[in-house]
Amino acid sequence: MKISQEGRGPLLQDQLPLDLPLDLPIDQLEDVDFPDLSDHLKGEVTVALRASELLMRTMDVPTTDPAEISDMVGFQIDKISPFPFDQLAVSHEILETGEDQSRILMAAAKRKRIDTIGTTFSKHATRIHSIDARVLGWLQLLQDAEQLDGGACEILVIVDGIDFILAVLHNGKPLIFRPLETDLDDMEVVDELTYEISYTLTTLDAEHDLPAPDTLTFWSLETIPAALQARLKEKTGLDIKCSSLHELPPLSEGILRRTISPEQRIELIPAEWIEQENNRKMRKQFAIISGTIAAVWLSILLVFLGIFKARDMKLARVQADYNAIAPLALQAEQNQQKLKALKAYTDRTYSSLECLREATSLLPAGDIEFVSYNYSKEKGITLRGTGRDKSIVTDFFTTLNKSELFDGVRNESVTERTTKGVRRAVFSVTLPIAEREGEA
Repeated sequence: MKISQEGRGPLLQDQLPLDLPLDLPIDQLEDVDFPDLSDHLKGEVTVALRASELLMRTMDVPTTDPAEISDMVGFQIDKISPFPFDQLAVSHEILETGEDQSRILMAAAKRKRIDTIGTTFSKHATRIHSIDARVLGWLQLLQDAEQLDGGACEILVIVDGIDFILAVLHNGKPLIFRPLETDLDDMEVVDELTYEISYTLTTLDAEHDLPAPDTLTFWSLETIPAALQARLKEKTGLDIKCSSLHELPPLSEGILRRTISPEQRIELIPAEWIEQENNRKMRKQFAIISGTIAAVWLSILLVFLGIFKARDMKLARVQADYNAIAPLALQAEQNQQKLKALKAYTDRTYSSLECLREATSLLPAGDIEFVSYNYSKEKGITLRGTGRDKSIVTDFFTTLNKSELFDGVRNESVTERTTKGVRRAVFSVTLPIAEREGEA
């Protein structure tokens, strides 16, 4: 199945038959000459383990906190496992959550077997994304197809040619799995199943107070012999119901549904595998980002080099044009300066007398006297004088500021001073001459 932003694509099924000895030890798996798996397995791969390779238990814990549940799982697995905890891959999934307790399914597998499977796949350039349990894939398909009665005590036997599993369910959730080393062609399976059912129900009854079941349901790829059904009913006292696994989608679809489910599920991938994969993805992303940055930088550099070259060529043309007209431009500039000087000396519009006339004409009615008057073509005129009071001087400054002959009022100051018993306002002001038309 291909998953993208647009959603899930169609689910395609295929199989690759492998001719392996039935008694092949797991530690010899690496020596098997597999076909090239990379040609068949694309994307993220989930491996499903048979029940006999797993230690699976259901437990009620007095908490709903995920961290506390994880700690309890490790402690409980360490208690019931015949192998040291550091040699196991451990996981769990939450089946039900109450107000202050949770029912969880714990699973553990020997780390050596997990590593062997991982090495076998990696030799063929295939990375394992997830590790689940086959029996849980079948239960997913049965649940989705509404083939579970959801009763308080439901007994299933799943036989798919690889697993032979006795499962007890409570309200549609698993309580226990018991893998059996037997097959349907052997009538001794009746005695084994009868014993396992009796022992399992006795064990569970102490914890869950289960009602007595009335039906044993077989889900098998093979037809259950009528003689085996009759004898099993006689020995167990249960009605025997037989269904075919062919009625369900392939097991791989059940595993896939669990893999893409947002709910927490059993995940036996070792933490260091996840860390290694994250590091690999980070290195890949870093390489992509680095390459992208380098490509962008190179593109920008080439653009700037092109712009620089074009501007350099344009500058060379402008410099050549400048060199050609520079003597004429210098002569024209000198002539313009001479013309300005001539205008300044011949134009009486901005002469000292005209400036004095303008300043005098703008005097407000009242008592204002000029003490000094200084004229400069570059700086303008500077006036000093006295007035009756500050207000009349201020009005004078305001009127001067509006004159078109002067470029505003600069460095104005007004103070009051008493001379020979007479108090007057003493002022000074600079009036720059406005810029003349055509001058810059």
